[in-house]
Formats: sequence, structure tokens, C-alpha cells
Amino acid sequence: MAGKKGDLSAWVRAESQRFVVYSDAREEDVTQLLDNLEKLDYVLRLYTQPLRKAEQRGPKLTLYYHSRASDLGEVDASMPLNAVGLYSSCASGVQGFGVHLERVPSLADEQLDRSPLNNTLSYAFEAYARHFLYRHTDIRIPTSFIDGFAQYFSAMRFSQSQMVVGRIPNEIGGYLQLLKDSRVSSLEYGDVLEENLANARNYDGPGGVRLEFEAKSWLLTHYMLSSPDRRERLNRYLGLVDRGASPTTAFETAYGLKAAELNKVMSRYGQQGTDALRVALPSLPVPQVKFRALPRAAGEFVLADAALKACPSRPAGEALLKKVASLAAQFPNDDLARLTLSRAQIDWGNPLDALPALNAVLGEEGANFEARYLLGMANLRLAERNAGDAQRGYLQAAQGHLRSARKLNPQSPEAAFAAFKAEVAATDTPDSAALEGVISAWQTAREVDALARSAALAYAYAGKVDQAHQALVPLAQNLRDEPAARWAKQWQGRLEAGVTRGDILAEMRRNPAPDAPFKEWTIDKKEVLQSVEFISGAKASADFIDTQAINAPVIEPPNSKPNSINLNLRSELNAAAQRLRMEALMRRKLAPDDTKKE
Repeated sequence: MAGKKGDLSAWVRAESQRFVVYSDAREEDVTQLLDNLEKLDYVLRLYTQPLRKAEQRGPKLTLYYHSRASDLGEVDASMPLNAVGLYSSCASGVQGFGVHLERVPSLADEQLDRSPLNNTLSYAFEAYARHFLYRHTDIRIPTSFIDGFAQYFSAMRFSQSQMVVGRIPNEIGGYLQLLKDSRVSSLEYGDVLEENLANARNYDGPGGVRLEFEAKSWLLTHYMLSSPDRRERLNRYLGLVDRGASPTTAFETAYGLKAAELNKVMSRYGQQGTDALRVALPSLPVPQVKFRALPRAAGEFVLADAALKACPSRPAGEALLKKVASLAAQFPNDDLARLTLSRAQIDWGNPLDALPALNAVLGEEGANFEARYLLGMANLRLAERNAGDAQRGYLQAAQGHLRSARKLNPQSPEAAFAAFKAEVAATDTPDSAALEGVISAWQTAREVDALARSAALAYAYAGKVDQAHQALVPLAQNLRDEPAARWAKQWQGRLEAGVTRGDILAEMRRNPAPDAPFKEWTIDKKEVLQSVEFISGAKASADFIDTQAINAPVIEPPNSKPNSINLNLRSELNAAAQRLRMEALMRRKLAPDDTKKE
């Protein structure tokens, strides 16, 4: 038994109705996470029903649930300070990464609106709610709604048959209280609607501005979700933005409020209207979790495999190839070792090197989807590097392997996208199956820009111009990917002017830019709030001391020079005020900028 235990990794694989989780945390902690995520997913579907697009059942989302925050650095070494989560999406896959910060408790009904908010759950819910909008809707603006939606649902909590909505997240509540006490604001609500943050000044620099934006976005979203009438107006607001209205104009039209009135309305709402609501939901899902222990060899490759699927930069990818090659030499017969090394070779080395190992895996297990998909990708990459008969041979092999991969896993967006790329490269008349395949893949992974681009072109090639325009809208509105937005706007114009099938096919074959992943970090806001509170308190104390110095009484003991005691006291007070201001200034200069998104 001791020998068998030594053959197992600390990592396990868990699967529920909608999630696949790899974790080195305890099984009961993974079960608690999945129980809550399944319930959150169910409720998000209820709340977003008017916003969601018709879709077929998509692939399960893969999550990595780390016992240490430092493990995030193995996925992306550029992780910001205080990062506690990451979502990464690109043509190679969509993955989430979270950290087990503290145990997630089971809650009774009466605890839902009173128990302290658990940080593990809050950050997992925040990230998943944001991802849910990207995957299941075409909402890309206003960013204030996306951030507010994520913060709003971060504080949702569940018992077995009830839920509470509308609780204020920890740091959001702390920042709003600070605004109420200090009455010093960096952003008007009109700035929040438009995400005008460039010229904002905050006690804690960009991180403080972002926290204020999130806090005010939460309050706006709480207001918009607070009644049936306001939820109806929210649908109208988002519809107006989708049709090209500015967020300010759309908000004024939908809610009958002028932007100039918004500060007063939100201030009053923040004081009177943000009560949490506990409601019964007897149909909440019960997770069906299946665990599988991973062998020690496979556990060594879990994070490297995830990092490769996150579409790393060239330097990071080449470093991963070296790392995986060295590690794989220790486990030559392990399937995950061979598959991970093959993926690294295909993306960052010589795809020819991957063929023997992939064929060996398929020789042992012909129904291995990952090996079949990677074999198709290897041949597709080899076709890109060759010409003439060699290119045609590689393309035919790629098409065959990718068609087989799609039969093994029809729900894989990655396989559908690769099959589409192979088809348009191999023929001048792509068949309807390839076109419908990439459209279907996009409908189940709407956050992947490469899929959206290809789906829009597939619609256009099939003569479905209206659907092509609809697919281009979220790309054109996507502030997080400016090259994709420029491309989408250009093609909106080309479709309106008229374009030939030959032009569309040429664009299908062209790769407009390297496949840049979208990475969105979740940041622990506790230190940002503490820094803002410290700097605000130091400034307030310095101002108070200055007042005390000005009003210091004149004391003239016998035989003293006139005002000497008074001058000494004022000097000491002025020095104390100056020290506080210097401490606040240094704290602000040292504040990291955790707001940058890749």
C-alpha cells in the first residue's frame, strides 16, 4: 500500500455536470467548490436568460484549483502581485485557475445573509460570473456592467435550498464606506458608465482607481437588478448599447435619468437601497462529482500542459518545451508526458518530432481524442511549412485525423477550429460541414476571438450576411482586443459594400495576427483597500494637525522670548504633518499597478 501511495500524485481530477477540475487540494474542498459553482451556474442562467444566445450544450469548463497562489506563476510567470485567479482563452483552449485560500463552509439558511464572506468563494464566483458573460452572451461593453455583474455575483451564497443575493463584497463595501466618510471621489458615475479612467487620480494610484471603478460598478449593477422594472430597463439599456448607443445615452434613455443626476441617485441608493435578499430555490442542482487519482507521472505535467494550452508567448513557449522535454525523459511511457511534450513540439519546436510519440499513444489507445487532435495539428503545422505535393499530403493527413478527433469529441471547439483551418487550406470550396463546425464551435465558446472571426467569415461565405454581421458585433465592441476590433469594423464595411467568395476564402486562409490569448487576472483587493485607507487616513490626520498648528495657543512663560513656546509647538506639529504626507506619498509610489490586462 505504501508503494502504491507513492505512485500517486498530489493532483486529482474531479468532474461534475459542467466542470472538470484538476486540484492538489483536499477532495472535500474540491467537492465544496463544485457544489457552489454548479449552483452559481444555474442561477446565472436564470438571470441572463434574456441576454443569452441560443446555444447547444458546450464542453465542460476546465478549472485548476491550486492549494498555493504561487502555482499561478507556473502557468504565467507575468502574474501580477496579489493575483488569486486567472482566466485564459484562445484557440487552444479556455481554462480557469483559482486558489484555495480558506475552506469553504456549508451554510444553513439563516447563515446566508450573516456569515462572513469566504474569500475562496468570492474570488471564484467573481471570475466565473465574468467568464459566463463572455462565453454565453455577446456583451463586451459596457465594462462597468461586466465588472459590476462579476462583483454582484461574487457575494452570492447558497444553502441546500436557498440563496442570498445583493450582499456587498468585502473590499467593495470597505471602499464605499471610505468614500462616504472622506467624501473624496476619483470618478463620477458618468466616468464609470464610459470607463473614463485615464485621468482619474486616486490615493493608491491605478489600483485604487480600479477598485473605485469596481465599487461604483457594483452599486450601479445592484441598482439595475434591484426590481423587476429595473431589470427590464437593464435589458433595454444593454440592447441600446449593442446597437451602437454610448453607455451614457443608453442609460439615460432606458432609466429616464440624466447622467448629471446619477451621483445623487446612487449616493441615496447606496444609503437606503442595498439590502440583501434571501430566497428559496428548491430546484438548485446537487453536484454529481466523480474523482480520479492521477499517477505521479501525470501530476508532474498538469500545470505544464495547462500553460501550453494558454497560448504562451514565444519565449515562454520555448522555455516550456525545454522544461517538458527534460521532464518527459523521466517518464517515457506515460501518456500525459508524451502528449504534453508533443503539444510543445508542435507549437514551439519541430512538429515532426511529435509524430512517433502520438502514433505510439494511438497504437495503444486508438480512441484517444487528445492524441488524434494533436496528430492533426502536427500535420497542419507541417503543411504550413511545406509546398506542393508534400503540403497536400500533410493537409490530407491533417483532415483525416481532425475528422476522427471530431467524431471522438464532437463538443471540442479546438478540434472544430483546426478542422476548419485544414479544410479551407486544402480546398477552394470548403464544404458545409466545415463551415457549420466552426460556427457551432463559436456558439459554445463565444469568448474566443479566433473562433468569432472564423464564424463570421463562414457565415459570409455561406451567404448568411445578417448572421455574419451579428457575429462581428461583439468583436467590434471588444475593448480588450483592439486588433480584433479593428478587423471586425473593417469587415463590417466590406460586407456592406459587397465582397466575393474568393475574397472571403482568402481571408479565411490568412492568419491576421498570432493567436494572442485573452488573460484576465483576479486580484486580491484587500491590500489595495488597506493602502487606500492608510493614505486617506494619513492625509486626513495631516490636515487636522495643520489646523492644530495654526490654532496653537500663544504661551509666554516668565523670562521667555515672545511666542517661543508657540513656535516650537507649531514646528513640531508641522513636522508631524509632513511626515504623514511623506509616508502617504511613498505608499502611493510603491503601489503596484495590478490593473493591466493582457
